[in-house]
Amino acid sequence: AIAPETDSRGTPAADPYVQEALRWLPDEVSSEARTAATAADPSGYAAAPAVPARVLVADDNADMREYLARLLDGAGYQVDVVADGSAALRAARADIPDLVISDVMMPGLDGLGLVAALRADPRTTSVPVVLLSARAGQEASIEGLQAGADDYLVKPFVAAELLARVRASVELARLRNHQARWRKALVDSLQEAFFVCDEDGSVMEINAAFADILGYGPDGLPYRPIHPWWPDAEIDPEAHRDVAHAFSQLLNEPKGSYTIPVVHRDGHRLWVTATFNQARDPDTGRRVTVGTLRDVTAEHYSVQRKSAQAALSMRLTMATSLPEALAGSLAELKGLWRADCVLAAVAAGGQEASVTATDADLRWEDLPTERRERLTAWLDQPLLTPVEDETGAGITVSHPEGTMVLWIDLGGQRPFTDEDQLLLSLLAGQLAQGLSRAHQIDQQRETAIALQRSILGPSNLPEGFAVRYEPATRPLEVGGDWYDTVRLPDGRIGIVVGDCVGRGLEAATVMGQLRSACRALLLQDSSPAQTLMALDHFAAGVPGALCTTVFCGVLDPETGDLTYSSAGHPPGILTHPDGTTVLLDGARSLPLAVRPGRHRPEVTCVVPARATLLLYTDGLVERRRRPLTVGIDEAGEAVQAGRDTSVDDLATQVMTQLAPAGGYDDDVALLLYRHPAPLDMAFPAESSQLAPVRKALRNWLAQCELPPRTVQNVLVAAGEACANAIEHGHRDAPGAPVRLRAEARVDDLRLIVADTGRWKTPQPEASPHRGRGVALMRALMNQVTITSGTAGTTVDMHTRIA
Repeated sequence: AIAPETDSRGTPAADPYVQEALRWLPDEVSSEARTAATAADPSGYAAAPAVPARVLVADDNADMREYLARLLDGAGYQVDVVADGSAALRAARADIPDLVISDVMMPGLDGLGLVAALRADPRTTSVPVVLLSARAGQEASIEGLQAGADDYLVKPFVAAELLARVRASVELARLRNHQARWRKALVDSLQEAFFVCDEDGSVMEINAAFADILGYGPDGLPYRPIHPWWPDAEIDPEAHRDVAHAFSQLLNEPKGSYTIPVVHRDGHRLWVTATFNQARDPDTGRRVTVGTLRDVTAEHYSVQRKSAQAALSMRLTMATSLPEALAGSLAELKGLWRADCVLAAVAAGGQEASVTATDADLRWEDLPTERRERLTAWLDQPLLTPVEDETGAGITVSHPEGTMVLWIDLGGQRPFTDEDQLLLSLLAGQLAQGLSRAHQIDQQRETAIALQRSILGPSNLPEGFAVRYEPATRPLEVGGDWYDTVRLPDGRIGIVVGDCVGRGLEAATVMGQLRSACRALLLQDSSPAQTLMALDHFAAGVPGALCTTVFCGVLDPETGDLTYSSAGHPPGILTHPDGTTVLLDGARSLPLAVRPGRHRPEVTCVVPARATLLLYTDGLVERRRRPLTVGIDEAGEAVQAGRDTSVDDLATQVMTQLAPAGGYDDDVALLLYRHPAPLDMAFPAESSQLAPVRKALRNWLAQCELPPRTVQNVLVAAGEACANAIEHGHRDAPGAPVRLRAEARVDDLRLIVADTGRWKTPQPEASPHRGRGVALMRALMNQVTITSGTAGTTVDMHTRIA
């Protein structure tokens, strides 16, 4: 018998493995074998259409990686290969594949560990995984599937089966993940950055816009707090605190919105507006926070610039002088940059710089030498060009008085960014213009004030006088009222208080003409009545001068005789030492220019010793719906209550006490005089001057009408004080000045002797017959205070007037 012909194709069960083995052979060795195998196997699985997808292959066997790559690539898949599980995990997180094919047994992170890591990461939890293993049996398959794999294939395997399982896994995953892919596509299409945080605030998911805005992409997920885009706590602690506060709000509030500073991956500052809302994961029930970020850097800096310019403009507008404008601007800059200190150093004409700072006590010499040198060097920098150092920034600005350097001391706590430099340049330019305007306004104001004060009245008053003036119309410093004191050739003093009709600038111009005319007329003829009669004719030719009221008097400061005439003016008030008051209501006649040429009377009275005279305009006492006499009585009571104070303090008290709740609504002029005027004399420290000083003091004490014993005590005490000043205070500098001042009030006399030298220390042992002058002064006067210092020695003595 003839043996049957052997079937060269082998058994049907062995054919797939033969074909698989042939596919493992290199191309140049196995091409004929593969051709034969393919011809023997008409299934044609290699040419089967594949769903377009990207497959990640992880296997530590290079031949198997090459085979799988060739097989899948031939089936139309995009293939990436890695040699271990760790590399596969990194690749999957960087660019999520459609399918992962992994060997189970690999060094380091094996296939089962890779599956667990992929399932633990929200970004890759839905990626299908096919495990390949040489371990056969149900237990191995169950272990792989329980680990989270979608399929498990035992080596050796048939290529057709692998491709079929790959295609099925990809299609099933795409069906399952259709909504997820659609959601991701929608999220990635957003122009705003999208993020999802877990309960701890870790960022678990982002979109493409998030990476574009902040520079942090999905490869770094999850981003755990503190997130890498937070400002550095050491470099910029304030911004760090702001972000931390916003983060706390995100964790604890159900929804909200905030604008915060962040740092791009490349290091530059951004501002973003974050809006968030909390939700629940429908599968796990865990709380998540979904939010969006919008880059508002340009808007933030634009608003910041506009707000800062508006705030600075408001400061400059509200300032009433150049120093106030500069000080207010520095305070504004300090608040804007939250600086430790902001200062301005102004140098003019090579002189030492003057400093204005938010620290009011800071002076140029208080600055460290290094800082002074740096500020001096910056004075030569181009204008409006910011410069920086390790602690802050500065800029050179033009100033009406020279060149100015602005210095913002940040204490090295935060960087000074390009946006900060731009803002500083804009504000510095605006500040320079504002200071220039303030300087011009100052000059105009000073000119206007000088003109106004020149028509108001003398600022250098005779001894014993005090005045107050308050115009009703601001910002004018003058109105229609005036006061004047005129030193006449015979030693007497002319006193004038007047009130023009109306208020404001028009009344002030009339007042200036009348005041000047009245002064000239008094110097020509010291009779108050004749002066007012001549002023009648002058006022008749001045528009607006009709019905002006005037009190005109001539005072003899030696005797207290006062001759006066009144042209319709409120009566003066004379308060005696005992508190009684007398109205000077004699010699009254019509206001000015009502009947020019008509005779005007005058009356003479005596201002007693230690009495106080008050002259005023009706603005002090006149109130709506109240008789004028009530206000006059109140003025008398105010003077009576303060007759034991100095005339200057009394003037302030009267103005304050009689002021209505809303302030004076009419011009007010007030003049006070106390008789006799204080004695104030200076003499050289020479013993020959003691007699003239004693004589002058005696004459003044006589005017005060003091008891003889009091006069004697004062003369002796004053003589001792003056002698000590000459002998001890100026023993090394004869002829140096000594000053004596005496002032009498209602029941008190004050005597001051002051020198610029230093008294000798008493030495009673060396000179037992000397050194009793101080004891004598203390015995004769009620109170003696001796103050000695480097500027000299002052003896202040008081005695009661019985």
